Formats: sequence, C-alpha cells, structure tokens
Amino acid sequence: MLALVALGAAACGSYGVDEGSFDDAELALGEADGPTGSAIAVTVGVSGGGGGTGGFTGSSSTSVTTGTGGDGGGVGGGPVEPPVGPPGVGFWQFDDCGGSTTELLDSSGNGSTATRSTGAACAAGISGLGISFDHKNDTVTVDDDPRFTFGQNLAVAAWVNPTSVSGSTVRTIAQEKGHGDSSFALVVRNGEVRFSVTLQGGRTVTSRAAIEANVWTHVAGIYDGRFVRLFLNGEQFGQISAPGTIADINAPIHIGNNPQKQRFMGLLDEVWLSASPTTVNEISQLSCIRQPATLTVTPESSGPVAPNTPVTYQVAVTNNDVGACFPADYFLESSGDAGISVFADPQFFPGVEPGTTVTFPVTVTGSEDAEPGLHQIPFSVFNFNSPEFLAASGTLSYELSEPTGCFVRTSREIFVKHLGVVEDPIRTTFEGPPDDPRTGAWTFARLMEDMAPTAADAPAMVEQLFTTWMTDQVVNGFTIPARPAIQQVVLDEWPRNADGSLDLRQAPLLLLGIVNRIDVRNLAEGHAGEGRFVFGVFSQGFAQQFTVILEYKLPASTEADVLGWANAWHALGSLPFPSEEYNAALQEITTRFAGRNAAPGRPNGSSIGQIRTNEIALAGPWELREFVLSADTGFLRPETVKLTPDLGFDGTPTLADFVNQNEADIIAERHTVPEMFQGAPFLGGSSFNNLTAWTAPGILNNEARHKFSLNTCNGCHGGAETGTGFLHVNPRFPGGETSLSGFMTGITISDPVTGELRTLNDLGRRNQDMAALVCEPAPAPAPAARLGAPADAAASRSAFIRRGIGRVH
Repeated sequence: MLALVALGAAACGSYGVDEGSFDDAELALGEADGPTGSAIAVTVGVSGGGGGTGGFTGSSSTSVTTGTGGDGGGVGGGPVEPPVGPPGVGFWQFDDCGGSTTELLDSSGNGSTATRSTGAACAAGISGLGISFDHKNDTVTVDDDPRFTFGQNLAVAAWVNPTSVSGSTVRTIAQEKGHGDSSFALVVRNGEVRFSVTLQGGRTVTSRAAIEANVWTHVAGIYDGRFVRLFLNGEQFGQISAPGTIADINAPIHIGNNPQKQRFMGLLDEVWLSASPTTVNEISQLSCIRQPATLTVTPESSGPVAPNTPVTYQVAVTNNDVGACFPADYFLESSGDAGISVFADPQFFPGVEPGTTVTFPVTVTGSEDAEPGLHQIPFSVFNFNSPEFLAASGTLSYELSEPTGCFVRTSREIFVKHLGVVEDPIRTTFEGPPDDPRTGAWTFARLMEDMAPTAADAPAMVEQLFTTWMTDQVVNGFTIPARPAIQQVVLDEWPRNADGSLDLRQAPLLLLGIVNRIDVRNLAEGHAGEGRFVFGVFSQGFAQQFTVILEYKLPASTEADVLGWANAWHALGSLPFPSEEYNAALQEITTRFAGRNAAPGRPNGSSIGQIRTNEIALAGPWELREFVLSADTGFLRPETVKLTPDLGFDGTPTLADFVNQNEADIIAERHTVPEMFQGAPFLGGSSFNNLTAWTAPGILNNEARHKFSLNTCNGCHGGAETGTGFLHVNPRFPGGETSLSGFMTGITISDPVTGELRTLNDLGRRNQDMAALVCEPAPAPAPAARLGAPADAAASRSAFIRRGIGRVH
C-alpha cells in the first residue's frame, strides 16, 4: 500500500533571487567551472534523519525475508533481498561490489554498467552493499548513453550516509557533467542537500533542504518540465517553479565524485536515475527498505510442567524496516498439537513503525489429552502491509509432564474425531472382507441397516427421511415449511442401485466424530446417557453446512450398568492412540449401543433415541429438525425438537411465565419443555435459528433465562448465548479433521441481557462429569453408629450416578 505525499504550502520555496542563491546554484553545478546564467534557489525546512522520520510513510514492493535474522539497519548481517524500484534508465544497487571486478551492474535492465575506481571501497550499505568514498580519487562513473537525455522528465534518488555535511565544498551524490557543462546535480553543501537542474538557455534552478551527518537518509529530486522538487525520506521538502527543458549534454553520469574532484564523503547506496515521468509514489517506493523482522521468545523453554499448567511466553517482534516504510500491522497465528491450547492476547498490533518492537504474550496450556514430552509449537507473524505477508516465524518449546492419578482424556474418551478413527480404512468403508465385522461398521449405511426394520428396508427408510424436506410438515400443530433444495444438495448427489433405491454405501456423508454423552444419563428413563455418530453432508464437491447426528441411548437399568458404560469409555484412554487396538475397543462399545437388537423392546430393537439435523445448506435461516423411529411403521418420522418452544414464543409473556414457573428446575438443568403449555401447543416442530438468545420481558431470574436459552436448540447453537456461528461440529473435507466451536472447547462471552462475562467449555464440563464417575469410588455403607453425613454422601453419590445434567446439545 502506498501513501501519498501532501504538498502543503510549507513545502514550497520562494522565487526571489535576493538571497545570494546565484553563487550557490553555480557552485552546486560545478563551482568556478560551472555554467553562467540566472539561477533560482529555495531553502525550506529541516529534514529528519534516516529511518523515516521526515513525516511521510509509504511502502515498497521490497521483499521481506522470513526468519529471525535481520540487522535492523543494513550494517553487517546476512544478505538482504534488494528492493524492487520503479522503472528507470539506471539503478545501481552496488550489491555486486567486490574485489574481483570494478564493474557495477545496472539493475534496471538497460545495461548501463557503472565502473568503480579501485580505491572506492565496498562497504555495508542500507541494503546489502554500498560504496564508501574515502579518498579524493574515489569515483563511480557511468558512460554517456543516449538514454541520458532528460528533456522535461528527470528523477534521481539515492540513499546517503555522509560523514560530514558542513563546509562550502560541494559533495557530489550524482551528476551528469562534462568538463564544462552539467544537466543536473544532486549534492551536499553547507549542511544541505541540493537538487539542481540546468535548463536550455543556461538558467539553473536549485531546491535545497537541511540534512544530517552520520545517518542514512533517502534523497531524491524530480523535474517534470514545470517544477523542481526535492524529497527526503519520501517527504517533499522543496518545490520551485521552473518551466522549460533540461539542457542536453553529452556527458557521463558521475556518482560520489565528478571531474572537479567534488567528492562525497561517506556511504552511498541504491542510486537510481530516470528519464520518464516519475510519481511521488515511485519515490516513496525507493525510500523504503524492507528488512526481515527480528523476533525473540522468552522463556526459551517452559521446562517440564504438569497438565493444565499455563505457561506464558513473550514473543517480541521488531520492525527492522528502514526509511519511509508504511508501518507494519502484525498478526500472530499459532496452533497447538492435540490437547494443547495456544492463546495470544492481544493477537494483533497495528501501526508498528520502523525500528519499533511489540510483544505478543502467548499462553500455552496442555491437557491430559496431550502427549507427554517436548512439543515444538510453531507460530507465524504476518504483516498485513507487506507484499510478502509473512514477516517471521518461530517455535515455542513446551514440555509436558506425564499426568498422574486418575484423569480423563477428552479426545479419546468423550469426543473422538482423530482421522485414525473417522477415516479408519476398514470401519468407515466397505473395502474390507465382507465377513469381517469391522467392514463398514462406522458407515452411515451400516448404522441405517441396523436401525431399520430389516437391512433391506434401510434405503427406503433413509429416502423417506430426507424427502420430508420436500413438503410442508406439521409437528405438534406447527407447520414446518418445505426446503425442496434437499433434492439438489442431497438426493441428486446420492448414487442409486439398479432397482432405483439409494445406494447407502455411497452416501454423501462423512463421519465427523464419535461421541460419549454419558453426562445426559437418566437411569429413571432406562439409559446411561447417549453414544453419538456425527456425520457431515459432503456433496457438490464441498462440505455442506449440514450435519446429521445419530443419537443412541446407552441401555442401563442399574447404577452398575451406568458405571460399566463409564469404565468402558474410560478404558479407551489407556490404549495406544491411534491404533487398531484402540479402534477395536471403540467398536465394541459402539456395537453395544448401535448394533442390531441393542435395545430389545424398542422399535426395531434399536437403541436410537433421535436423529437431529442442523443445516443452512437448503435455505435460510438455519434450521434444526429431529426424527424418531415410529413404533407403527418402524421408519423414521419428524418429531418435536426437545427443550425448545416454537420460535414464536420468544419475547412473549408466555415464555416469561414458563421460565418463572420452572425457575429452580431450569437453573439445575433438569427441566423439560412440554408439548402443551397454558392449553396450547408449545414445544417446537423444528427450530429456526437467527443466532439470537431467548429473552422475554418479565423473566425474574436472568440465570434461569440463560440456562433455559442455553438448553434450547437455537439458543445453544446461537451467537448471542454461546458465541457460536451455529454448528458446534464443523463439516470437513476428506483428509481433514473436523473443528469444534468455542462453546465446546472454551469461550468467554458476554451475557446478552446483563453483559456479565460467562466462560463456557462444554467438553471441559463433560470431562469433569466423566472423571467424577470413574475416578471417585462409591462411599462405603455408613456404620450403624455413624449415620448421617456418610449416608448423605452415599445418597448424593447414588443420585449423581443415576442422573446427569439434562443438556441435550
């Protein structure tokens, strides 16, 4: 991005000749041997030193080298990619300066090779190498060329670091000059940098501004047939009217010296010359030298830390750009290994000026899910204002100790989404032997075959399920509008068998995860929670915003049954992961709840509780639907969405009445939402979601409002209540692992009514519930003489085992 120079009145020079400028201009072009004639000079302002302090900020297309190197000022250090300047007739960057040759190549591509005297030494420049002019005979000369005919367009620029700027002696930066004539000169004299042109007829026009010694400064001059303009560090410091045409002479270009031995004292680099119209933006390009950012990380390593111990690193990033570069907008991005969270706050620093350092605090925390040992966590720092975008990269050394005691691994025992499971080459395909019980075990096809009245009925049951979107449905008295796009998004994408039925083995669905929801157990209803399969629709070449969740009850009739399920899930955490041993053990669990006849006495002997769908792929707004097996037909039919009234009740006195009347149960998350309330249908037939929260005037307890909203389908999946962009489990492409919402993994969000901050972490909550089941032994029966507290503890433990939190999402 290029910034434009503001040409204010303070930058314009005077037009008088009563300041003694005749002699100055004449000397600037060659002292006693220079041409005679009228001259006009301008003196304005005081320039800033190097480093872009002149008030202008711009940027160039200079390359940024990634990594941690960079010398901050072009002195010493490793090689730096040269800047890419605008078109010109000559661009001498001097990076090819060396003892083996005196030739200096022209980077403009025009072949105007310069020749360096043997005494002119190669030295560290502003970018790579420059030339040091230490002796009176040091010269760099470019032979005369027809291209050096400037007419009404001339621009010259260079990076200069003078060791002295005082005195009346002219110090040549660049000049076209023969023995008696000169067309232009860029020089230092009397503490000023001066840009002069000689017009046809002999009139000399000079613009000048103060310059400092011993700092790098970018100096440039432009003549456009109307004005002589002078720039320091990309900022205009002088402008004077000079209509006409530059005198055409046949003479070489002299850099750092001229035939009159008017030698520059100090370092020169990046000398550029143009005979074409030149813009302010092009000058600003040349006045910015991009350098690699430097970064340091403190501490170098965390040392061994226990799980759930946060370690904060300080990542310091220094903007080493030089000159009138646009400030950097730094953004740090990182991601940890499985079970390791990485959090930067702040994550973005805008407007970082050249030479400035900013520090990102980055906190790393490893859970029991993470593998013990040393983790090298990569991070990248991006600069939004750099053409190369990536400014630097590094790693954080984080060493995690082996967990001790009893603990639960969320990614292995509660929500399993590793590709080693969801893309198991046998269990998620039909490529294994037909008689192998692993073949297709976790496919949508096999799960539907085991759920249907018979395996042969499964294609018809599935097609009937998806065609319910084709027509309006009435559920609990509420009309659910059709979403006919199901035909194009799903059904047209689904291959069919020779008899016209859906080929379930080629279902356009990808397994996203296998989930343990023992936290929603309710022994009074005959189950120890749920086991779930989450699928995402993959059709038309991409992952649709459409998930299908199969939610099975874990059959149980005793507390021992509940603990048996808990311990079976927990045993997965101690197995090698990923591994065939782990997948085999997980399949034993999933077959117990999803296999045929897992729940004798229920429709089709299936333990399926419900199938839920979440989508916006068919139409807006987002919609959630629910389906259950019909006891009459054995096929899936639409059902009410649990814990969620029809959206029409949001904001109504009816909703306030319900929340107030059920306040205690709602806060404990043990409430139900009935089909009828106050004599009318209440429970929704589907759940439309505008990402808002449930509220109503007259609700007495905001905590009850929050818990009610949190347990509805659309409140739980809404941005206002949980900070969710609807899906908690995001669709994926083959070969990529699904990502989870902040509500699942941890998020802090403001309450939509009171503004108070709430931290939500549902997987963390489920982990705590699971750990309490498997890590806390049941209290021993109380002795007869010590009834009371122990008995209360036993009763509390029993109640905990029998029922978890009733949240369904």
